[in-house]
Amino acid sequence: MLKLLRFLKKRLFLPLIAIGFLIMAFIVDSPKNIFTGYLKIIQSPSILITDYIYVGGLGATLFNVSTILTLNIVMVYFLKLRVSGPIFAGLMTIAGFSFFGKNILNTLPIYLGIYLYSLKNHTKFKNSIIVVLFSTGISPIVSYLIFGINLELYLSIPLGIVVGCVIGFILPSIASNTIKIHGGYNLFNVGFALGIISLVATSIIKAFDVPVELEYLVSKNEHYTLLFMLLGISTLFICAAVIDDIKEIKKYPNILKRTGRLITDFIRDNGIDATLFNCGIVGLICFIVIAVTGIEMNGPVIGVCFTVIGFAAYGIHARNAIPVMIGAVVTCLLMGLDFSNPSVAMCVILVTGLAPISGNYGCIVGFVIGMIHVSLATNPYVCLLQGGFDLYNNGFVAGFVAALAIPVLEMFKEE
Repeated sequence: MLKLLRFLKKRLFLPLIAIGFLIMAFIVDSPKNIFTGYLKIIQSPSILITDYIYVGGLGATLFNVSTILTLNIVMVYFLKLRVSGPIFAGLMTIAGFSFFGKNILNTLPIYLGIYLYSLKNHTKFKNSIIVVLFSTGISPIVSYLIFGINLELYLSIPLGIVVGCVIGFILPSIASNTIKIHGGYNLFNVGFALGIISLVATSIIKAFDVPVELEYLVSKNEHYTLLFMLLGISTLFICAAVIDDIKEIKKYPNILKRTGRLITDFIRDNGIDATLFNCGIVGLICFIVIAVTGIEMNGPVIGVCFTVIGFAAYGIHARNAIPVMIGAVVTCLLMGLDFSNPSVAMCVILVTGLAPISGNYGCIVGFVIGMIHVSLATNPYVCLLQGGFDLYNNGFVAGFVAALAIPVLEMFKEE
C-alpha cells in the first residue's frame, strides 16, 4: 500500500489534480453549461483582467484548467522529463493562470514558435521546457488579435497564430538574457521577458491605430468556494507529504535555509515530500493573508495563489516570503488601497516573486522591497505600457525592482 501511495505521489500527483478539476467541473455545473461557457472562454480576448469564471462560469473554467494542465502534463511525460522544481512550478502556474487568460487556442501558437526556435538552433525542444511552460503568460495577445480587433476571422485567425509563433520564436533568447539583468532575484523571470515583448507589441499595435483597452471582468459569486478550494489543495499537499514517510519532513528546515535565488530546485535538493510540505505551508500562508486582509476570491486571485504554491518548489518558502508579503500589505494600508481590487490582491500574493531578495539580504530588506513592489505594480500605467498582454505583470515589475535594488544592496554589502 505504501509503495502505491509513493508511486502516486511521485508520478501521478499532478495528473490526479487535473482529474480532480475535471470532476469538480461536472459537479458544480451541467455538461451543457460547461461546454457553452467553455466556448465563450475560447472566444474571449482574454487580456488583463479577464476572469474566466465571469466569462463562462465556474464549471467551464475548471474544465479549461483541467484541459490546459492535462495538455502540458502529457507534453512533459511525452518528452520523458522528470518533474523537477521548475517544471512543477510551471505546471502549477499554467493551472493557476488558466482561471484567467490562458486557453488551448491562445497557448498552442506560442508553443509552436518555441518548437520552431529549437529547430532553427538545432536543439532539442525539451531543452526549452522551462520557457515553454511559462511562455503562455503572453497568450492573451493571440486571443486579442483573433477576437478583439473586429477583423474578419479569415484574417484575424492567421494574424493571431503568426504573432504567437513569432513571440514564441524569440522568447527563449530574450528570457535567457533577462535573468542577467536582475541576477536571478526575480523568480518570475519569464514574466519580465514577456513584459518587455508586450511593451513592444503594444506600441506596434497602437501604431496601426488599433485600440488596446484593458478589461476588468471579475466574478463576485464564488468567494467561499474558491477560498475552501485554496484551503483544500494546501491541506492536500501537506497530507501527501506525510502520508507514507513523515521522517522525510525533517528535510523541510533545509528548504528554509535557502535564499531561493534562481535556479533553486527544492525537489532535486530536498526530495518530493519536503517540497510538497513546503507547497502546502505556502498555500496556507496565502490563505491566512487573504482571510486577514479581506481579499475577495475570484479567478485571478485563486490563480496567483496556485502559482505561488507551485513556486514553493522553485524558490519560495515561508522565511523569504512572509517579509515581502508583510511589506506589501502594510504599503496597501498606508496607500489606502482596496484589497477587494483584484490588481491589489494579486500584487500582495505575487510580491513573493522577489522573495529571494529577502532570503539573501534579510527580513528588513525584504519588507522594504515588498513596499517598493506594491508602489509600482499597482500603478495602472505600468499595465497600460504592456497593454494587458503579459499576464505576469507582477513578474514584469519585479524584474525592474530587482534590477534597481540588487546593485545598491551589493554596494552596501561590500562596504
